[in-house]
Amino acid sequence: METKLLTQPEIKFIGIEVQTTNQKEMDPSTAKIPGLWGRFFQEKIAEKIPDKKHDGPLFGIYTKYESDHTGPYSLIIGVEVNDLESTPVGMTGLTIPPGQFMVFTAQGPMPNALIDTWIYIWDYFSKETRHKRLYTADYEVHSGNDNVDIYIAVN
Repeated sequence: METKLLTQPEIKFIGIEVQTTNQKEMDPSTAKIPGLWGRFFQEKIAEKIPDKKHDGPLFGIYTKYESDHTGPYSLIIGVEVNDLESTPVGMTGLTIPPGQFMVFTAQGPMPNALIDTWIYIWDYFSKETRHKRLYTADYEVHSGNDNVDIYIAVN
């Protein structure tokens, strides 16, 4: 799989959040991520978010890591905004500071291509020595086709 290293500017998001683990996500009876995506669309969350930067892609932001990919983390599904001052009650605002990100692309039918790419990422960083995964905030850019870019914070 081809990767690229990018330096990204600060990005602000507002969305809805759930805390989970990858172990829970492997079992359909305990998985929370599919339900969060369902809620995002059913409740038309994107339409309720103020000060959107643009009518662009949806984001899945992985943050609040307790340890590494085996521990608890939060997922925020949302959109990019200009500021967080008007974060609606019940939603989460998050700023990702500028930094270096390694970008991986999931291509093909979703969600299987996305799951396979995350498995590849976990394996990649278990071996990679040049760049270390930071476990601060990583994000997926969902642009509406069978192509999702995953940005992993690295040093």
